Amino acid sequence: MTNTILHLGLMEDGEIELDLAALELAALDHPDIDLDEYVDELTDIEIALRAADGDAVSSVAQAQALSSVMVEEFGFSGDRMHYDDPQNADLIAVVDRRLGLPISLSILYVAVARRLGWSAMPLNTPGHVLVRLGDASDALIIDPFNDGRIVAPEQVQALLEQMTGQAQFSDGMLPLSRSIGARSTAA
Repeated sequence: MTNTILHLGLMEDGEIELDLAALELAALDHPDIDLDEYVDELTDIEIALRAADGDAVSSVAQAQALSSVMVEEFGFSGDRMHYDDPQNADLIAVVDRRLGLPISLSILYVAVARRLGWSAMPLNTPGHVLVRLGDASDALIIDPFNDGRIVAPEQVQALLEQMTGQAQFSDGMLPLSRSIGARSTAA
């Protein structure tokens, strides 16, 4: 298993498939697990999203399709009852339980959106990872922990101000890159 994840350190950030990388890292804690059923589950999510609105062009339509599939069809949500449970950071457990942390759910949302060719990026917002959908001209932010709801710009500003004392993104807040996998497994 260790040899299968060594390649991740040699890849460019854009080449890493977040969901598969997170599964490989989670498998370190599940030595006898067969990842094929989890990869199949991720493929099922992709197929359902394509069927729901795989041709969505606007970021609003993409956000609605993601929420519909991830929340309503597959039952993923943030674990508010046991937020600090280590299972919430383990992508294998997240897929099994359908509950997770902002970062683990963001990995799933970003990965499935990218599988459809949509622009999606996890944002390193302090205290709560969010996801940016769309390119600069049509970008919006969603919150996978809170059922994929769209986060209004003023809500993002309030979060940033509360956590950092400033109401705008700094260089350290966007986007998450290689650190996303390490952050997910360290929880």
